[in-house]
Amino acid sequence: MDSRKQVGVVTGTEMTRVALCQQLEETIGDIVQIDSYALDEWTGGTITADVIVVSSKVLLDEPGFQIVSPKVPIIVARRIINYNYIDRLLVIPEGTDVLLVNDVKSTVYDSINSLEKLGVDHLNYIPHLPGEMQIRPVSIAITPGEIAYVPEWVEKVIDIGPRLLDLSTILEVLRFFELHDEVNLSEKYMKKIIQLSRELVKTNNETLFLNSHLKKVIDGVHDGILAINAQGIITAFNENLESILAISRETAIGRKIEDIIIDTDLLYFVINGDVEENMLFSTKHYEVVVNRFKIITDHSIVCTFKDTKKTIEIEKKLKQKMVSQGYVAKYKLNDIIGESAEIQEAKQIANKLAKTNLTVLIEGESGTGKELFASAIHSLSERRLGPYLAVNFSALPEDLVEAELFGYEEGSFTGAKKGGKVGLFEQANGGTIFLDEIGDISSKIQARLLRVLQEKEIMRIGGNKIIPIDVRIIAATNCNFVEMINSGKFRVDLYHRLKALYLRLPPLRERIGDLPHLIRHFMIANGKEYIQIDDDVLKQLQSYTWNGNIRELKNTIDYMLTVCDGTKIRNSDIPNHHFFEMTVPSDEQTVKEYGPSKQEKLKETLVDWETNGERAEYLFLLNEIYELNQRKELVGRKKLSELTEEHLSYRLTEQQIRYRLQYLEDLGFISKRKGRAGTKITPDGRELLMMDGERND
Repeated sequence: MDSRKQVGVVTGTEMTRVALCQQLEETIGDIVQIDSYALDEWTGGTITADVIVVSSKVLLDEPGFQIVSPKVPIIVARRIINYNYIDRLLVIPEGTDVLLVNDVKSTVYDSINSLEKLGVDHLNYIPHLPGEMQIRPVSIAITPGEIAYVPEWVEKVIDIGPRLLDLSTILEVLRFFELHDEVNLSEKYMKKIIQLSRELVKTNNETLFLNSHLKKVIDGVHDGILAINAQGIITAFNENLESILAISRETAIGRKIEDIIIDTDLLYFVINGDVEENMLFSTKHYEVVVNRFKIITDHSIVCTFKDTKKTIEIEKKLKQKMVSQGYVAKYKLNDIIGESAEIQEAKQIANKLAKTNLTVLIEGESGTGKELFASAIHSLSERRLGPYLAVNFSALPEDLVEAELFGYEEGSFTGAKKGGKVGLFEQANGGTIFLDEIGDISSKIQARLLRVLQEKEIMRIGGNKIIPIDVRIIAATNCNFVEMINSGKFRVDLYHRLKALYLRLPPLRERIGDLPHLIRHFMIANGKEYIQIDDDVLKQLQSYTWNGNIRELKNTIDYMLTVCDGTKIRNSDIPNHHFFEMTVPSDEQTVKEYGPSKQEKLKETLVDWETNGERAEYLFLLNEIYELNQRKELVGRKKLSELTEEHLSYRLTEQQIRYRLQYLEDLGFISKRKGRAGTKITPDGRELLMMDGERND
């Protein structure tokens, strides 16, 4: 049986009980027995001990305190702030308003007095009791273990733990048992101080290492970096900024921004405005672009200073790399063979179209040289030093088109490359992208392409970041767009966007006078310019319709050069009629080819969404818009974003919602109007929901 003296500790809460019991165990637990009780947890009988230590005088009046035997002497504790958590307060900037939250008025003011006596007096403490209203919100609250009483609107809560027993209270317990000469409390507290000092030194060393590492990082950045805190004090100033502003880091760090930057325009730009912006700024030796953005969490401002000369040099190197990878226009107008009035007119128009940055639509039959003209237009344009990328939609599987054009983020779909992929639109930035056989793209890609033309921005598959692009689009087709639009195969709004500028290429049968020039060109290309051609052969070739145009002519010349004997091509060398292209269908025949029905197109949309893992998102949005319309409530991006977290396994941001609503509008499933009209689901959108089984009405 334990013969040691018994000390009973009675507290109001379990958290305080654990903290005080642990403190006593560490200091006098080797010579006295410590028993502890929390009134809000105690369900047993009468509490007895040689002496009772009560955590607060307030407890003596509590109804639950009757469980303490009236025969037991009582010591009312004097309490101090828990020293284990003081470091959390020391990092708060001087003069910051903070709430001091506790459950009883006396303990609130005791806590404030204890903190100020300990030297933690750099903060503006505002007492706060349960149920009190504050005249102005305060973002930080400090509480000794009473988190439940902290107001909901407080952004940051610092729990410094329950207050501990003052040393005088522990000495009073020892004097009660006449043990005060047997315990060296100062030695035990000195060990605790040394332990805390070691932790402080360790933390300080880690901070010094981190600061040294961050200094190397920002000094290694090619741009100048400036950061100021909410009080306008400079907190970061790297080596490159020293060169740009001709000011040393030692002079700048810790000083007010207005004491360092003397240029009033630059100073005003740096300290004013909450949105990200850019400005051009010149010094004696540099011309820089200054980018400013604000960090909302601590109201600090960060600026980067980018040397325009270096930026231009880097961009030139990148463009040279693009060219070395084959992203370059190979043809110029002089490479297009022909002397006829028709081809000369087409070349003159192309030359004029090259002078602008507007989108160009080239129409012409297969084999008329659409890619040659697109390449020539880029070569004559202001973008000729930028990349030139060509995409042939007829050569790409449908499921690859979107990934190739827009790129994707890592993990966005099964088989996606690690690290994601940059799309062709991003790669063509600053240059031209040639979209050949544009008539072959699906309705989904048509909607995304329309957005590129309208907004000059893209979003990668699986991404949530809008990427601005500077790309000129040249599109080409051998389709009859009027018929495609009438049959529902092509969007009329996209057609008009593509046809900002227009170039029609004449088929070979309309420029038959160019046949001799083209034949001679192909002979030279084959290294057989010495071969002669009979006049009868030329007349025979000029009589053909050449439905395959230049490409068919080249194949025919290659064939005749291969089969001819000697140095002359004769009638016998002309291939038979099976060699030549079939007759182009008449307008009456093509008109009969109707596009898919609305039902088929809706089914195709659902299949596309399922393939890309987007079905749940878009059907959810359509369904919620339908429900809100029925209740005559406004449809807001914030409301939809909150609903996604409830109904999907993840949350879509407001920016992601905006992008998806725009896509749904492009497909004709919703309509967006300003004001009270708001966002509405269209009949097509309701039909799609019913087809999927989301709605039965």
